[in-house]
Formats: sequence, C-alpha cells, structure tokens
Amino acid sequence: MSGSWKLVLPMGFVMYSLPLFLRVNGTSNYIIDEEFHIPQGLAFCRKQFDVWDPKITTFPGLYLIALVLNPFNYCTVTGLRLLSLIGAGINIMLLYRIRRRTLAGTGGNSYAAHEAITLSVLPPLYFFSHLYYTDTLSLTMVLMFYHFWQHEAHLPAAVFGAASVLMRQTNIVWVCMGTGITVLETLVKQCAKRRAVHKGQVRLLGVDMWLQLLGSPQLLFSCVLSILAKCCFYISVILPFVGFLCINGAIVVGDKSAHEASLNLPQIFYFAIFAAVFAVSNTLRQLRPAVELLRRNRIFALLALVLILVVIHLNTVVHPYLLADNRHYIFYVWSRLYGRYWWFRYAMAPAYLFAMTVLYCGLSHMPDSFKLMFALSLVLVLCFQRLLELRYFLVPYVLFRLNTRHTRKGYSEWLELGAHLLLNVATFYVYFTKEFYWQDYSTPQRIIW
Repeated sequence: MSGSWKLVLPMGFVMYSLPLFLRVNGTSNYIIDEEFHIPQGLAFCRKQFDVWDPKITTFPGLYLIALVLNPFNYCTVTGLRLLSLIGAGINIMLLYRIRRRTLAGTGGNSYAAHEAITLSVLPPLYFFSHLYYTDTLSLTMVLMFYHFWQHEAHLPAAVFGAASVLMRQTNIVWVCMGTGITVLETLVKQCAKRRAVHKGQVRLLGVDMWLQLLGSPQLLFSCVLSILAKCCFYISVILPFVGFLCINGAIVVGDKSAHEASLNLPQIFYFAIFAAVFAVSNTLRQLRPAVELLRRNRIFALLALVLILVVIHLNTVVHPYLLADNRHYIFYVWSRLYGRYWWFRYAMAPAYLFAMTVLYCGLSHMPDSFKLMFALSLVLVLCFQRLLELRYFLVPYVLFRLNTRHTRKGYSEWLELGAHLLLNVATFYVYFTKEFYWQDYSTPQRIIW
C-alpha cells in the first residue's frame, strides 16, 4: 500500500485543488508580492537573465525553476502559479515519506498519509500553493534535503540543501541544523562504541561524554574523520554562504533598508502560539504532560513567565509594513488587539509559556541532538526578523509537526484535519468576496494570509 499512497496523494491533491486554483488564478494578474515575483519569473522563463528587480530580496532559485516552462512555450502567469501547485503535490508525497519514517511503523501507512494530508492543507501553506510565491517551492527543497538527510544520503541532501538556499537564504539554517545533528550524533555513537554500550546510555548534555572525548585524542581524531566524511558536502554549502554574508553585509539581496536584521525575541512566542493552534492534535495530547511539567517546576515556570514579560516589555518590535498593509490577517490581529490594548501583549505571556511547554512536550521523545539544534535553529531563523509574517513560520512548523510524538490515530487528528479544511473554506471565502481599493492600484485588493 505504501507505493500506492505515493501516487494517490500527489495526484489527489492536485485534482482536488485544481478548480480552486483556476478560480484564484482568474481573480488578478498580481496578488500582493507577485508584483515582484511574476515579472521576474517571466523574464527568466524567457531566458532574459539580464533583467533583475532590485526590490527582490532572495536568490533567483524561484525564477530559475520557471525555465522548465520555456520548452512548452508556457511562460505565462498561469504557468508560473502552476509551478507552486505542482510543488505542493510533490510536498505531500515528501511529507508522507518523512512522516512514515518518523512514525517508525506506528499506525501504519494510512496514519502517515493522514498526517501528510493534514500538513498539506495547513491553511497558510495551502493558500500560497495557489500563488507564485517562494514558500511552496522553498518547502519542497527543504523537504527533499530533510528526506535524504534522514536516509544519510549526504550528497543529494547537500544538493537539495543548496537548492533550498537558492529559494530563500534563511534555509541555510536548516542545512546547518541537519549538519549539527549529524555532528552530535556521530560524537554520541563513537563514544558509545568506545564504551561498548547503547548510544541511548550516552548523554549528550552530560559532562562524561565530553570528558571522554577530551581525554582520548585517538577517539577525538576518529570522531573528526567520521564527521568530515559525513559533513563535507554540507560544509561545501555552508562556507560559501558565510562568504556571501561577509561580502554582502546582509542576508537579503535587495531592498536591504526594509529588511535589516534586528533582535526580535517575541517571534518565538508568536511561533509557539501558531504551532499550538494549528497542531491541535499535538496540543490536546500534550495538555496533561505540559500541565504536569509546569506543576513540577513551579519556580522555574514562574521565573520563565517573568522573563517572558521582560522580553515583551523590552523587545517588542513593530515593523512599519505590519501597520501599513491591511491585505494580511496579521494586520488585523495586531491593530485590533496588540496595538489597540497596551495590556494585551502582557496578558498573552501565560499563553506563550504554556504553548512553548506544549511544543517541548511534543518533541520530548526526540534525541537531545535534535531538540538542541531545532531550538537553536528556531532562534536563528525567527528572532532576527523584524517583520511578523506568518509565512516565516511555515518551514519550522512543518519540521516540528513531522517530528511530534506519534500515537495511535484518534479524534484529535481528525479534529486537526477538519479545522484546517474549515479554515481554508473561510479564508478563500473572504478572499473571493472581500474587495477594497488602494489609491495607487487600479485593481481590487484582497485579504490573504
């Protein structure tokens, strides 16, 4: 049945989405940021490589993919958007394969297929599957990287890791995460092998392992050789990117003044709420463990709550774009709650603490190497973004959800899928029925994620 799911899922997804795609495609030539992406994609599709919009912030990966349309003479707006829908069809197959591996046989292939469908219709992600944005195809490359990395096929993993960076520069963080986990797991395995014990008995966060490494030059040298053999391809991706940062002076390619990196720690809190709400199956299953964990560590929980309040007070960053663009749902959340009531951001502190605890419990079964590197990656990919943009949460959310604790499929999984589908109905209804005009645009504007 495994082989049939790999065929049924992408074909079923595309056929299910195609009528909606055609309806969205008929509403407007450009939808918000497509104003920059589509002309650039059309230029590259026609092999006009000397054309470049200085407002574009990413590497040209999204536009290079448009070249596949050229032999079919299909360099059109519809063709470019269709690339995202095809990418989403590939994504659902990758989500199935990755989740099936993380489930390790629990629940069977049908459970993995259910989880893949749920993730593929994640409302913000599903919406952008119908537009020519970087998000869908960026996720495709990250999932390809992660799939091959899971199977320790390091060369193809590095190739797709590089492709993911060409789509969006921040994806270098996920390449570094995979590299870091590989390094740490290699150290644990080598130390366990030297002690002749199972690797589960070697604590990564303990002192003994590191003392063992430092006390044995031969073991340390063996670890270095093993790490280089596994990670040399990843290093060949990471080092050139470091060189780019040094030369360019910023992670974005264009429009640097509007995308300056600045510390924005509350992004972690917003992500935690996002993940706790959309991954409702994990939230419901981890309610009791999260409450118990907070109860057992009352003093630590209280200190964490105080720290969250301090961070909110000192480091809440509001990007001008957040307040200026009423075409995104986050504009209304901020203007009607966070921006209107000074106390609201502080009142959310307990919810942030609980959401982060739920997320931690959902990953508590994972190795320390994953938990450590994923947490560090979250900070790097989110906490230096001034703009609160839900699209930035998509890749970390998908990687989180793919690795949540697996249990037997129950009502909470069906609730999560049903909530995603209903929210999609609501958001597309708003998109199709709510129109307004901006002074400098002749076409009607609509609300999207």
